[in-house]
Amino acid sequence: MACGFLLFGADSLTIGFNDISLTGAGISSPTPLPINAQIKLAINTKKKGLIIIEGKICWCKKTFKGWHSGIVFNRKMSFEPDMIA
Repeated sequence: MACGFLLFGADSLTIGFNDISLTGAGISSPTPLPINAQIKLAINTKKKGLIIIEGKICWCKKTFKGWHSGIVFNRKMSFEPDMIA
């Protein structure tokens, strides 16, 4: 899983995944993301097709390649992340 889309409000942003677990994800984006914003991650997977996961941005920090953010999901995923790659 290399990338997906982050949706908040009417805006959509292409993001990269650094890591993903049952309860959250680490993502990379070209711009900073607002802390505490409610978002949806749209992930197109080979095994399960398009998956929409809702969550909240917990932190955001500048890196040499852009911005890295942490997202906590509103609900724990019902399957292991490696099952959707």
